[in-house]
Amino acid sequence: MRHLLLTFFLLLSSFAGAQQLPEVSTLLDKEIVATFQSLPIQEGGRMKPLDTYARFLLLRMHGKQSIAVKHPQLPDRKKLKAIEWLLLSWFRPDIARDLPLFVVDNSQAVGEIGVDPKDLRDRYSWNEIVKGREELIKRAQSYSEIDSAQQTGVQRNVINLARNFFDYDAASDFMTAARTDWKKEINSILSPELAKEILGDATSLSVWDLALKLGTMIRENKIQGGSEESQKILNLFIDTTLRPGKTLAFIPPEDAKEEAWLQVEQTVTHLMREGKIPEGELAVSKARDGLYAASLKAETFKPAVKAFVDDIRARAEKRGELSQIDREVSYHRTDYFTNALVWYMLGFLIATLGLVAPQSKLSRWTTRIAWVTVLLGVGYNVWGITQRCIIMGRPPIATLYETIIFIAASCALVGLFIEKVTRKGVVLAVVGFVGALGMFLSNRFMALDGQDTMPTLEAVLITNFWLATHVTCINIGYAGALLGSITSMVYVIFRFFAKGDQSVEFRRLLTRITYGIMCFGLLFALVGTVLGGIWANDSWGRFWGWDPKENGALMIVLMGLIILHARLGGYIREIGLHALSLLLGAITLFSWFGVNQLSIGLHSYGFTAGISLALNIGYSTKFAFMLACGWFWLQERAAKKATA
Repeated sequence: MRHLLLTFFLLLSSFAGAQQLPEVSTLLDKEIVATFQSLPIQEGGRMKPLDTYARFLLLRMHGKQSIAVKHPQLPDRKKLKAIEWLLLSWFRPDIARDLPLFVVDNSQAVGEIGVDPKDLRDRYSWNEIVKGREELIKRAQSYSEIDSAQQTGVQRNVINLARNFFDYDAASDFMTAARTDWKKEINSILSPELAKEILGDATSLSVWDLALKLGTMIRENKIQGGSEESQKILNLFIDTTLRPGKTLAFIPPEDAKEEAWLQVEQTVTHLMREGKIPEGELAVSKARDGLYAASLKAETFKPAVKAFVDDIRARAEKRGELSQIDREVSYHRTDYFTNALVWYMLGFLIATLGLVAPQSKLSRWTTRIAWVTVLLGVGYNVWGITQRCIIMGRPPIATLYETIIFIAASCALVGLFIEKVTRKGVVLAVVGFVGALGMFLSNRFMALDGQDTMPTLEAVLITNFWLATHVTCINIGYAGALLGSITSMVYVIFRFFAKGDQSVEFRRLLTRITYGIMCFGLLFALVGTVLGGIWANDSWGRFWGWDPKENGALMIVLMGLIILHARLGGYIREIGLHALSLLLGAITLFSWFGVNQLSIGLHSYGFTAGISLALNIGYSTKFAFMLACGWFWLQERAAKKATA
């Protein structure tokens, strides 16, 4: 029945008028959008829903996973979700190419290609950038030859704009072959004799009929390679079918042993070269073109889309590749970490309000409410990580993005335990702040990186026990060091504004909390470093190699040991402990993110343009608070001399 539906909707293309266009309301129907969301595709060796592909394609180009619209043909829409934007780009590129898509951080980049710049940082449509296409190609090629470390910000903007422009150009051409009037095109570019040889008495021609016919004529030497006519037909194929076809692998191979899914470009070239392809692959390929014909009428589009998606899902399920597709759609729809950000921030604000009047009735109620809101934040945070583990079938940490959400959750859980013991409310506020900061940074990092946060990894990175435990322990160590340094920042702020005996007692409590957190973090950092050496010996044949990432982990352990021994030996007391805790926090930032920016060593993964400023702000903040500790020490020293 499914194949009959696909065939029926494909036949509709014979009756589609060349100037007819799908209605926007038909394309953006909720059921159609939801059906397309769950379409399984393969990208980067990983099975994922079309929804994920659309989200990260738009994020890379636009900086967000939705796009604001102000278009006369979209009067009822303030913004489009990523999947809606992708469907509009496929079926109505005439509208989509008017939307402000490409984010450019420096307007000088568009000025260089002859496009009128707007604000310093702004977004430009495809139709605006296309005016400078030739200059964009020339400058991007020229700038790409410069070493990345030597490129200016404007040059990087030009390179990124070129990549995004041509990637979108191909993506928005995805349905071009289906929209093409092949009979008209053949008659316009080939000689009458050759055109008649190809067309015969056919009233219409699909790209598949044409590919089969051309392949036969090439093999029979009726079209000579290198001739003017063969070049014309090749250019037509490249522009309408081969180049756009490379954007999406949505065709499951008939051979169950083949892991790589196919793109339309591959099925077309196979058909031309060999004269046939497996029936299932051809059926899915043809059905893609049939979708455009069906979209011209609202009553035919919905069943056509359902038949198309259901067929691919059934083939994927037969191959055992469908199990996590719907879970991933739900994961992105729920947006766990944005929800966690909201609840963490709300908990921080409520807990801080309670600190204004401690021991009061207001404080008791705010503490209870803050506990609920922070727990909701932790719940979203932890359950989001759990969902990712289930989807990927691996431990929680494999990318820098995942370290952020994991460390935020670790800090929150440790902080809640401490708050349960101390019952002072201040740690609850710290947990809310740290959790919200972690969720915010994870969103910003994802936007800067612009890549799928659940990439395919080598099997050894998924299954190796020592690696999984090493990475987990190291990141818990990071969490302990960072949480301790943030508690020290609270100490500094509190000391500036609070006076009296109660202030002294509270400062001592903060000092004990900071010391305990640092000991906790040191334990995991030490164990994690040793486990990393065991894994390195197993994988690389050596326990230690003085790699920057290894050195960063060692610096954390050594700094933690220095603090521990200095405290036990009486060399540092309250102020000294917090000053060194802040220094440990700066070292942890360097080991966590800074060494990845060096682009050297066996751990030189994860370089991300645009985070150097954030790191420098982090370092500067830590050192500013350390200077404040120095000022407190000078004040205490002066007070002792005055009373001596």
